[in-house]
Amino acid sequence: MTDTRELLNRITAFRQRLDGSAAVIAAGPPAALAEPDGFRESVRKLAGAESAEPIPPQLTQRAHKLLGDAKTLLDRQRRFSADPIIAGLSSLTGTPDAIVAYHHETTAVMGSAVRMAQAFPDSPSVQLKMCDGLEGVLEVVKERLTVQERALALRRTDYTRIDRLAAMLAGMNRFQQVDLNLLAALAEELIEDARQGKPLRFLHVDPLSTCSYPGGVELPAPARFVAAHALTAAQVVARIVHLDYEWAGRPLPAVVAALVMDAGMLRVKVDVLAKEGRFTPEDYRTIEQHAQFGAELIIRYIPDAAPVAAAVAAHHERFDGTGYPAGIKGTTIPSLGRMLAAADEYAARCSPRPYRPAQDTRAALTDVLLAAETGRLDKDFAEYLVALAFYPLGAVVELTDGRVGVVAANHPDRLNPRAPGRPVIAVLADADGALLPRPEHLDLSASARGGVLRTLPADRRRELLGGRYPDLV
Repeated sequence: MTDTRELLNRITAFRQRLDGSAAVIAAGPPAALAEPDGFRESVRKLAGAESAEPIPPQLTQRAHKLLGDAKTLLDRQRRFSADPIIAGLSSLTGTPDAIVAYHHETTAVMGSAVRMAQAFPDSPSVQLKMCDGLEGVLEVVKERLTVQERALALRRTDYTRIDRLAAMLAGMNRFQQVDLNLLAALAEELIEDARQGKPLRFLHVDPLSTCSYPGGVELPAPARFVAAHALTAAQVVARIVHLDYEWAGRPLPAVVAALVMDAGMLRVKVDVLAKEGRFTPEDYRTIEQHAQFGAELIIRYIPDAAPVAAAVAAHHERFDGTGYPAGIKGTTIPSLGRMLAAADEYAARCSPRPYRPAQDTRAALTDVLLAAETGRLDKDFAEYLVALAFYPLGAVVELTDGRVGVVAANHPDRLNPRAPGRPVIAVLADADGALLPRPEHLDLSASARGGVLRTLPADRRRELLGGRYPDLV
């Protein structure tokens, strides 16, 4: 039995004892109360120290209140531990997931609070002093629970969206009945996220992945890999579509097109997509068929969505005519296809692939703009991506002086060439990697010196920030 599981079992026993005395705690007696012998014995043994002194027979009103608060926090921690995602991720071997590691630390802090309650002496005056410490520990637990619950909520949203889309794409490729209302609802969610200014989440899963977490829904590979990329591209489209006069008034079909543009990719053998080396000419020929396959699936399921199908077929066409499958060029490529091409290129560059790591967001945007300059992409749609800035909202970045922070805001000034690279940063760690007591905001546009050096790689984010900000890892 692991230390964490043993502690959770002890905490569960403590919670059950607290349940038994809930009425007494809720009553909040004005004077000290005697506790039942069974309750005192349970708390005495909770930490596993048989030689420890039993909980005192008299507890002050404040101590009773804190035990009630502890019960509430124990219930929250128990629900978190029992969540299927956390249970599944906890079963994995190797380096624990960031949320799981944070959760284990929270459990340990909760154990410290339980041990402190066990150590209460008989003296009311000493109890009151110890209550200050217990109250402080419980506040730490409360804060940590809030952080880990928020991180889990974000993770759940990502997993749910990937699995929903993957299931729809897999069903379409098997010619099964698919509820297209779910596809529209997913697109509406992404559009609403963009309207609310929520951070763009770069989603990625391994091509061989078949489930979000152990015990989660099973889907055939590479459905989840394709869905994760499609969701990232759709988030990009949702954030730039309002800039285009033709599609600003009807963002839904544009985002839906981004969600389904790689539906035909499920017909590519998964070992090709998982290849770490160079693709062979045969691999390329197989991959290049996915655009037309996807368009055919769209027509099959949405007969009146010809513009969407045409855009899906053309999202790998290039402005200079070097793309596929038809080699069309210029404005003969549907406008939505040109928008998808720019979003698809940017999303792919910002995500890792088996044969290369993810690009820095600034490098990715720069390369997309260069591709437009050399004629591969439509300049207008490529320049729309500048609205995302070099470092999108929510990106974790390292500054030139070594400090680390998260992008809190960008300056939407497309006419100022410096604006995309001078965001507002919530600084989280100093140059030595020490976490700050609270974030310090820095507006780089108001500073003549310094700037962003790079977006922080995933392994460094986990190492530096995982202990306090698991939602940023």
